[in-house]
Parts: sequence; structure tokens; C-alpha cells
Amino acid sequence: DIFGLCMCMLFLETIKLNAIKVGAVLLVVAFFYDIFFVFVTPLLTKHGESIMVNVATSGGPPKADPSWCEKYPFTSECKGGDPLPMLFAIPRIFDYQGGCSMLGLGDIVLPGLLLSFASRYDESKRLMGLVAGGSGRVPNNACPDAGSGKAASCFLCCFCRNGYFGPVVVAYAIGLFMANAAVYIMEMGQPALLYLVPCCLGTMVYMGYKAGELKDLWEGPRVIRAADRLMYGEPHVENAEEEDQGEERQVLEDGMCNEGAEMT
Repeated sequence: DIFGLCMCMLFLETIKLNAIKVGAVLLVVAFFYDIFFVFVTPLLTKHGESIMVNVATSGGPPKADPSWCEKYPFTSECKGGDPLPMLFAIPRIFDYQGGCSMLGLGDIVLPGLLLSFASRYDESKRLMGLVAGGSGRVPNNACPDAGSGKAASCFLCCFCRNGYFGPVVVAYAIGLFMANAAVYIMEMGQPALLYLVPCCLGTMVYMGYKAGELKDLWEGPRVIRAADRLMYGEPHVENAEEEDQGEERQVLEDGMCNEGAEMT
């Protein structure tokens, strides 16, 4: 688990999205991939076994009767496969039968790309707001004003005042809870991305649409490019230098407008 955590951190530190277009494609493809290998492959295999579960557990769960394994837990048929080092194995502390719950690293890394993008976008807006002479706060147009009487109708209104990152984290937690609840209700392994992708990507797209920023998020926010140039001094192409400088000035003006709107 510690090695898996380090791998996730290294991956998310190394690979960064510059637009949600790439993240959306990855998440949608992984969404259908998970569904196929968990729910469809049992219909195609001889014994009705899920290929993904067998691969992840190196042979699947114990095949003997639970009452037999309770008396003779060390028999060969009561020992399931050893999980591969590509998932988190979380022990079931209060389960008398023992065992563990599994969460694949891909269920963390792929939505994590979207979470890290949301964090970069929020921090880039704060940075450019400070450069423009503002307070660095991030007003979000996805939430209604508190005085408009519509605050109660906004599900994420309590979390989205400071940007996209908080609501997407809450959406990830809700999706993970739904996946675990489905495991206990259906008594079978569930593809976590089946619940995580609609929650995380849907929240990001909905908030971007409500804020009027969806097109910018989809194609690549200018504020992230401007912040990267400001922080890391990325070299400019000579032909595009004037265009980049004009884009940065536009971002600064947008930051000042946002600050003025917030103060109003």
C-alpha cells in the first residue's frame, strides 16, 4: 500500500493535464473498459468469472463454503489469491471472515488527473489575481449569489466558493462511497470508475458550464499557460511572442475584472 501510494503521488506530480479534453477522453475510455471487464467478461468466459477480478487477486476469492473456511481457514480452498501490487488492499477489521477490500491504483490516478487540474486552475487564477493587484480570492460564477434566494437550490454552493477543487474532491468521495455501497448491496466486485467518472467529470463540466468557462477549460485555460510562463519562464517561440504577451495581458485584465466583480 505504501509503494502504491508513492506511485500515485509520483504519477500525479509528473503528468499534468492542460485541458479537461484529454482527461475526459481518458476517463470515458476507462469507464467503458471497467464495465466491460467486470460485467461483460463473465458472460464470455466458460465458468462465468470476471477476468479483472481474477487478474487483480491472482486467482480470485476463496472458493470453499464460508462456514467451512470459518472452521478450517488454512486449507488451500479457503485461501484466495494474493493481490497484485497494482491496487490498495484495505483489511476488513470488523469482518470475522477477514479478507480485504481492493481499490485499483487506476481508480485513484485517473480521477486524480482531473483533481490536480482543478487545483492548478484554481491556483493559477489566484496567482494572476495577485499579480493584477487583487486579493487572490477566486470568485466562482457557478454558484448563485447568496442574496439571490437561489443558494438553497445549489447542491455544491457550500463548497464551490473557492474554485473547482473542493467540489470535485467532494464528488470523488461521494462516488467512492457509492462504489463501496454497491459492493455490499450486490455482493460482488464493482468497477469504481463506473461511479467516479460521472461524479468527478460531471461535476467539473457542470460547474464550468454554469460559470461560462467550459470552452476555456475544454481547450486549455489561458490562465494556466500565463501562470506557467510567470512561474517557470517557459521559452516563447519568436513568431508567437507578441500573441503570448497579448494573451497574458488579457488574463491580467480578466483577473482585475474578477476582483472588481467580487468587491461589488
